[in-house]
Amino acid sequence: MSAEDGKDALARKAELNDQLKEYINEWRKTREKEEEELKKLKEKQAKRKEIRAEQEKKLNQAKKEEEEKLRKEENEKKAKEAEEKKKRLEEAEAKRQEMLEAQKAGKEGGAGGKKADAGAGDARREMTKTKEQLEEEKKIALSIRIKPLELDAMDSDELKAKANEIFNIIVQLEQDKYDYEQRKLTQELDLKELK
Repeated sequence: MSAEDGKDALARKAELNDQLKEYINEWRKTREKEEEELKKLKEKQAKRKEIRAEQEKKLNQAKKEEEEKLRKEENEKKAKEAEEKKKRLEEAEAKRQEMLEAQKAGKEGGAGGKKADAGAGDARREMTKTKEQLEEEKKIALSIRIKPLELDAMDSDELKAKANEIFNIIVQLEQDKYDYEQRKLTQELDLKELK
């Protein structure tokens, strides 16, 4: 009996071994399938990432181009407005120069009255402007009146001479300013005495 029991035990062991081998083989097959599916999913994910990155790149490029276009249009608009403003200021400066020349020549009467009326209208318009507008117009007017120095073309002696000339002009202007301030003070004192 024990020999038969031994054979049965061996047969069971062999059967269990066969079953285990089958399970292991099935597990390996399912594992391979899962790994293959995982690999495919990873490839798909990588492709999606590439596509998404490409789309994002295109969107960013389009956005950048749109922003550049808007910026360019804005700059052109500003340049056009500045040019128009400059023209207006140049015309106003020319009129002012004409008026000064007319006053110097001593022309008074009917034509002078009309110009004075026009000047009052200009003054009303000036009062409605903002500080920024006035500042900008001042810069443009100064750029028209004051021509830039070409320092690159000058040698050291010319630069010294120009610096001395500008210094002398500043000193003269400061003296004039002081004289006008003193004159104003004396006039104010005279007015107080007259009251």
